Amino acid sequence: MTTFILLSKVSAEAVSQVSNLAEIDRLFDKELAELLPQVKRVASYALLGAYDFMHIFEAPDAATAAQVALLANRFGAGSTQTLTAIPFSEFKKLAQDVNKIQIAKV
Repeated sequence: MTTFILLSKVSAEAVSQVSNLAEIDRLFDKELAELLPQVKRVASYALLGAYDFMHIFEAPDAATAAQVALLANRFGAGSTQTLTAIPFSEFKKLAQDVNKIQIAKV
């Protein structure tokens, strides 16, 4: 499974629904489980800054991650950005392997 980060900003129309956030989150989880059972929600955070929320989840591929973003849009996200997250322990190995790659001489 790949780890993804979904950043979302609440749409202007959905701002009035923020008081119902617990119910919206419950419904989102319900639909996520029903529509995309292969997705595991790891954590969610409210943010201060350019985005309002960050959801960390695991999915089998980018297409499934895109479906999570589309589902979030149905629940009032005005805009989203999805990022792939590579655990640092894996990234260190990738960085070490780069030194082994021979650059072709032209």
